[in-house]
Amino acid sequence: MVCMVERMRTRCNRLVVLLLSGRPLIVTEILPLVDVLVAAWLPGTEGQGVADVLFGDQPFVGKLSYNWPRGMEQVPLLVDAEPLFPFGYGLQAG
Repeated sequence: MVCMVERMRTRCNRLVVLLLSGRPLIVTEILPLVDVLVAAWLPGTEGQGVADVLFGDQPFVGKLSYNWPRGMEQVPLLVDAEPLFPFGYGLQAG
């Protein structure tokens, strides 16, 4: 994933990465390369909701209900490890 993001970074002024996954992925290496990282959990039939926020029809909102691991050494996430994004990290409406 890092190689692909590096190639795209050279071709654009602003880079938005949309991450569709069913679990937290290790994204620590790509964060400095992107302007925006959107993590959308396998939206299925609710893909319209992802499009709504990407096109500005609705605000981005959401908070993590777990700690997002910084690297593979934290998987499974250790209680005493400092996560990349802690429980409750995110955006709220308003």
